[in-house]
Amino acid sequence: MSSTGNGHALITGLGAVTPLGSGVENFWDAALHGKSGIGEITLFDPSPYPSRIAGECRDFDPTDYMSRKEARRMDRYGQFGVAAGIEAAQHAGIVDIVRRRPERVAIVIGSGIGGISTWEREYRVLHERGPGRVSPFLITMMVPNMAAGQLAIMLGATGPTQCPVLACATGGEAIAEGLELIRRGDADVVIAGSSEAPITPLSMAGFCAIRAVSRRNEEPHRASRPFDAGRDGFVMSEGAGAMVLESPEHAERRGAEPIAAVAGYGRTTDAYHVTAPDEQGRGVERAIRLALEDAGMSPEDVGHVNAHATATPTGDGPETRAIARVVPHAHVSGTKSMTGHSFGAVGTTEGIMCALALKHKVVPPTINLERVADDCERLNYVGPEARRVPDLKGAISNSMGFGGHNVVVAFRSVE
Repeated sequence: MSSTGNGHALITGLGAVTPLGSGVENFWDAALHGKSGIGEITLFDPSPYPSRIAGECRDFDPTDYMSRKEARRMDRYGQFGVAAGIEAAQHAGIVDIVRRRPERVAIVIGSGIGGISTWEREYRVLHERGPGRVSPFLITMMVPNMAAGQLAIMLGATGPTQCPVLACATGGEAIAEGLELIRRGDADVVIAGSSEAPITPLSMAGFCAIRAVSRRNEEPHRASRPFDAGRDGFVMSEGAGAMVLESPEHAERRGAEPIAAVAGYGRTTDAYHVTAPDEQGRGVERAIRLALEDAGMSPEDVGHVNAHATATPTGDGPETRAIARVVPHAHVSGTKSMTGHSFGAVGTTEGIMCALALKHKVVPPTINLERVADDCERLNYVGPEARRVPDLKGAISNSMGFGGHNVVVAFRSVE
């Protein structure tokens, strides 16, 4: 594999809160076994909605990571982001490092939407009870950067703190920005990730209005169907992911055992349509090529693609055409078939899957793929069972967001 890229960062810790389980081990084990995290919505009464299913983080307890008082002062998205960041920091063994050199630890935790559940609740309070009864914590619970801010406070990190907001490409952007902080020497350690809790009455109503979500309410576990001829839209979900990135020198000095490396990234904009990607996938194709160039990798180095693959008729086709033009040989997974689509969070959780695939030489499955749609290229799809790939050396994670944003992150094995 070529090593003429612009410098890499080592992944030394991971954290996740997902519909497949809280904690990276639970998440990864469920994914490899092809489990579905999709079910009927319980966070509010979905009965009036044409779509009544979502991927909820049902086993999540914020007090496993913070006090009840701290939890009450965070929106659900903030709780998720802080929890994933804390798990990643503990997994990497950097908690003491943060205390000793806090100025060399940066945090990049993005969110596509932020505290929408708090906003909706407090708007109802305003409407029904007046402005004097609105919570004094409304603003700090609502703004998208607060997961990053709260995590920095809880860990004591005083390096740069950022919050990318790039719709469904937010997670990929957070990893890319984390890599750049390492490359520039602005930090020795970065906790990079993203968080989202969008399963609310207003959010669901909006996505139902544009007919973007699946209505397969009687079969929730079969509703998310990337690349499949029977797909009818994405399934909304929630969660968070985080990874600890370190400069190779810093990781070596402290004897850390890396999981994989973030080798490069590519970012483009379609400038085509506010919700639909370019029909030929030219933007995401260019992002893939830029990511490989930045990483010093060739297309032949890529053995696995974790595709954006939302299971929408407008999205899957263009992405498959882009993949077919650059890395047609790669093993392609559509893991939203299991997790659903957690918007800003999913780019990080899918990046975690890439890192673990490289470490364990096994790529996660695509469940519910029974017949490839006519508008999708015939790629090397990973079917309903995880696939062992003993020579896996490189992987990419694709993220595509409303507004025409494309972010592709390239990962390399460290073995």
